[in-house]
Amino acid sequence: MQYRRKLYLGNVKAGMIIAETVYGTDDSGQKYLVAHEGTRIDARVFTHLQEYHVEFVEVLSMSPPTPDDLKKPVVFIPTLQAMPNPEPEPPPPPPPEPEPEPEIILPPEPLKPVFNVHTDAPPVKSIIGDNLRKEATESIQQLFTLFTDPGDSANRTTAYHALSGFETVLEQVVEAVTHDPTGLIHIHDLKSYDEYTYHHSLSVAMLAVATGQTLGLLHSDLIKLSRCAMLHDIGKQIIPVEIINKPSALTVSEFETMKMHPTNGAAILKAKAIGDTELWSGIMFHHEKYNGTGYPKGLKGDKIPLFSRIITVADVYDAVTSFRTYRNPMTPALAYEVVCAEVGISFDYDVVKAFTDRLELYPISTAIELSDGRIGIVIDNEAATRPVLKIWGTGETVDLAHPRNLTLLISRIIHPNDAPWEQ
Repeated sequence: MQYRRKLYLGNVKAGMIIAETVYGTDDSGQKYLVAHEGTRIDARVFTHLQEYHVEFVEVLSMSPPTPDDLKKPVVFIPTLQAMPNPEPEPPPPPPPEPEPEPEIILPPEPLKPVFNVHTDAPPVKSIIGDNLRKEATESIQQLFTLFTDPGDSANRTTAYHALSGFETVLEQVVEAVTHDPTGLIHIHDLKSYDEYTYHHSLSVAMLAVATGQTLGLLHSDLIKLSRCAMLHDIGKQIIPVEIINKPSALTVSEFETMKMHPTNGAAILKAKAIGDTELWSGIMFHHEKYNGTGYPKGLKGDKIPLFSRIITVADVYDAVTSFRTYRNPMTPALAYEVVCAEVGISFDYDVVKAFTDRLELYPISTAIELSDGRIGIVIDNEAATRPVLKIWGTGETVDLAHPRNLTLLISRIIHPNDAPWEQ
């Protein structure tokens, strides 16, 4: 069994594993990342900890914590020789020989950010602002909770105000997305820490409207498409929450229940006389597949309403790039490949082409973590799935499209709140 122990720096030993990412400060008080979680302590790591004035380190240990962990040793002169790398006990030495001149070991260069986050990594520009995003998700939530039962008669005044506010926000979202026909939608437009269902509905609407605009739909049709996309999952409100959030595969019976949500959604809105046949059909058929293997009717090809064909692509892309309790999100590049692989199977080629034309996978200034643990910002994204990065801490430029870097993968996109540098 392993324990987490918080040790005074003088009590750490070579070979211990750091249990929590360590930050320190230089002589000027500037904060730096010193060692990642999972790093094995050796002489080089120990030197970094000393140089950046780290007093305590949390490590993994086979022994439980003791009261002495946080006691400063009575005699402690930290040197490189005090932290040898762990090695097996050597055999008895041969007879002593004259000792060679000692090798001079220079300490590693201190870890310093070599780019200015305010100039080299300015905030990624989003299509819609925080205020509109908050208003939109709250408006969607209000409608979802108000109209959950086709037979329930909600207060007419409350319903009127909810619908009126929803329509106002809807038009603002469409205006923001369509303001620049060449504007690209990226992951920072779609992700936040809001409740998943309502923010997912807004993200799908943004992606759907951008796709519809590229397909040449009129503004009036984009309003209808946005309304349909924002309400496409309203039928999930009457699906048991334990099925919606189940952390494992659904049983056959549970999946059949889940498959009812498009029909439920259309029924809820139809019973309240909200929308028209175009809206109800767009919602009912957003899980149909282009090859006829979807549900609820098994429609095929152009028999599937255009709104449904657009929403299903946006729905899948946003779902697989979102964190869920039962899985981690895909990177935008992997999600892009998943969507393209389903052309002709789940998706209409023309819709996917318009969708990907408006998609930006890694916008300039996005912070990402690589598979080797390094963190960098995107400084060039001409190669959409393999951008050029500037590595934090070294200033090294890494072109992920270069043959020597093809083994490096993008592990995750770092939310601005989690960036290791001060904003």
